[in-house]
Amino acid sequence: MAMNSAGGDDGGGGGSKRQRVDGLDDRCEAVGSDAIPVDRISALPDELRMHILTHLSLKNAIRTGALARGWRDLWKRRWAHCASLEVHLRSRNDLRRELDTMESEPRPRRRLDRFSLIVRISTLKASELRRFLNYTAECGVEDLHVKTLRSTTASKLNFHLPLSSPALACLSLSEITVSMFYKDTLRPFHALEVIRLVSVFFRCREAFGEMMALCPSLLTLDLRSCKCIGNGWEFDRLPPNLRSLTIADCGRITSLDFVRVPSLRSFRYSGWFSNLPLSIPRDAVLSDLYIQLYDSVTMKEWNIDKLRKSLPKDLSSLNILTICYKALMGAYFSSADGASAQLPNFNLHSLKELHLLMLGMKAVNLSSLYLFLKTFQCPNLERLFVQFPDYKYVPIEGSIDQVWEEPPEDGLDNLVMVKVMGFNWNPDEVQLVTFLLKKARSLHKLLIVSRNVTPVDSHGAPEADILLLKEALVNGKIMLITSDNAATQPYHEAYIKLL
Repeated sequence: MAMNSAGGDDGGGGGSKRQRVDGLDDRCEAVGSDAIPVDRISALPDELRMHILTHLSLKNAIRTGALARGWRDLWKRRWAHCASLEVHLRSRNDLRRELDTMESEPRPRRRLDRFSLIVRISTLKASELRRFLNYTAECGVEDLHVKTLRSTTASKLNFHLPLSSPALACLSLSEITVSMFYKDTLRPFHALEVIRLVSVFFRCREAFGEMMALCPSLLTLDLRSCKCIGNGWEFDRLPPNLRSLTIADCGRITSLDFVRVPSLRSFRYSGWFSNLPLSIPRDAVLSDLYIQLYDSVTMKEWNIDKLRKSLPKDLSSLNILTICYKALMGAYFSSADGASAQLPNFNLHSLKELHLLMLGMKAVNLSSLYLFLKTFQCPNLERLFVQFPDYKYVPIEGSIDQVWEEPPEDGLDNLVMVKVMGFNWNPDEVQLVTFLLKKARSLHKLLIVSRNVTPVDSHGAPEADILLLKEALVNGKIMLITSDNAATQPYHEAYIKLL
């Protein structure tokens, strides 16, 4: 927004110049040598500001909070009534009362930002569900959430997108069935940007493809524990502007055409290696990547080739990586002639945060980790998170001697923070922590989350390593805590907690 000082002139040389002073919310005008704060947009009458907000979508209304202090949280009061409605159906009486209340409202319906329907009864009919959905469309709902419980037969209901929901921006479904959509009368949902599906069953393959085709503006697709009838999923009609894709526990994927979604920036996968998608576009420019496998990548050349093809060719823009120890094993394998070989040296020079899910910490896993750090150079890595298993395991006698890979000599010069979770003072864990203490020259903070607040005997760990840890505890370079700190959570932590 351009502002001129009082008495200024756009065309003359005597007009005063605008300048920015400290503070994010105030704009200033310079008159002579004095800076006078001006916040004209907040000076508007409340009625006018509220009227402006009623013409904006929920997302854009929230964004107005960045304009000035007076606009922060103003969007919450843009409607005279509550803009969020949550309906719980626990009995047929609840159902009849809620339907009667909604359908008795005069038209045009009131505007709603969010509508949530929680179904706990087993006798909800498809026609009754459709009445709720039609109501949300008439109210211009932007955030729609529908959930049924496993214990109810309502989870067998067929969900259909409302026939007319031009404002729908976020759709969340849980424990429900999706079948074919209306073909002739349904129009694309151009405002729909986010779809989150949990335990959703697609009665036919075409239903998922039709849903994607109806959402040309989709940016985020999150699938967890979803199933599709037949032999597997077909992701060959993904929206072209998709930026974030999550696939967790969704069974075998028969086709995954990412070539048409070059805008993809975030990919998160949890599942079996045999189900891992094979066609992430080789030219995709990912900023964050999450890979958790339930089975190990066996050290065979064809498996490594599959893993190689599952990742983009260029990872130079990757800022955040979370990877499990079973995927790390893919960094080393024996070729047909018995010689050792490695994955290509992908460029991870932009990586800032690395989260290692070392949920099976043994000598072979530590060796894979060392090889990974050698193979994939991360010179700009700043934050490292290591998750050890919560349970305490008994290491094999002499297991520390079975670490066949030497630690890397360099590559951690910019590492400033390390957080180790689930630390149990086992030999392999001790060796990894002491390695980080020695090699991370710029390390400012090393947090250890452990049930044991004092050092305990670690049978099999070198005495020098134990002494180094105790010394670091005394001089404060290591902070030993018993509970996790939300202020130092890895980027993907919120995603992990939902699994």
